[in-house]
Amino acid sequence: MGVAVLVGVKRENAAAHQIDMWAPAEQHEKSVPARVSFRSVFPVADGRLAIGSFNRPLLEREARRLRAAWERSRLPGVEDFEVTPKQVSFVTPVGSVDATWRSIDRLLATPSLRKAS
Repeated sequence: MGVAVLVGVKRENAAAHQIDMWAPAEQHEKSVPARVSFRSVFPVADGRLAIGSFNRPLLEREARRLRAAWERSRLPGVEDFEVTPKQVSFVTPVGSVDATWRSIDRLLATPSLRKAS
């Protein structure tokens, strides 16, 4: 004599609960201020390459304003600076990494930059 077991699984509509972290709705982007949430620093030649990932992709307006703000207030010694929607990177002398991160944090916190979102 055998025993049969039947297991039933009730499926819910999972699509209503899915979140795409790299393509959030624009409404969500407007409510979350951009910031650098992950930072890495690597030795290169006579300096450091720093790469930071944003907590959410920058809107094109935010990236453009961050680049423009950076170009107006360049820090001495920063050899290269690049902004993409997902990250920021720069090359700077060894002792200037922390000051450059603080500068980027200030630029992202500037109300005129946040209004772009």
